[in-house]
Amino acid sequence: MAAAFEHSVDVRWRDLDALDHVNHAVFLTYLEEGRDAFYVRLLGGNPSYVVARLEVDLRAEVRYEDRRVLVRIEAERIGTTSLTTRETITTPSGEVAAEARVVTVRWDAALRKPVPFTDAERARLPGGTAD
Repeated sequence: MAAAFEHSVDVRWRDLDALDHVNHAVFLTYLEEGRDAFYVRLLGGNPSYVVARLEVDLRAEVRYEDRRVLVRIEAERIGTTSLTTRETITTPSGEVAAEARVVTVRWDAALRKPVPFTDAERARLPGGTAD
């Protein structure tokens, strides 16, 4: 598989919960920020996709003192309109805080329906296998 895409995300004070660590729901926001950057970098323009499936395993806490996390995205499978990715959040010390598998679907916002990946877009996606 080709090299993974990586994107840094700041840990914000508002991300913390009463236990003084990043709330579990915020991990989804971190993954989304990384995924948006992945789509923009590889496909250009504003990301246009919807999440169809999401699995997340939380492995370690993230604290405000970490200041930033690294979101790593790897393409696993490319379908006609869908893209399955493996996504990881790591702390500055290299500890894996979360692992996710996400299925997104390319989306035409004007038509409100899925749209196929073009050959040019497929050529820019690292790794994965086509249907």
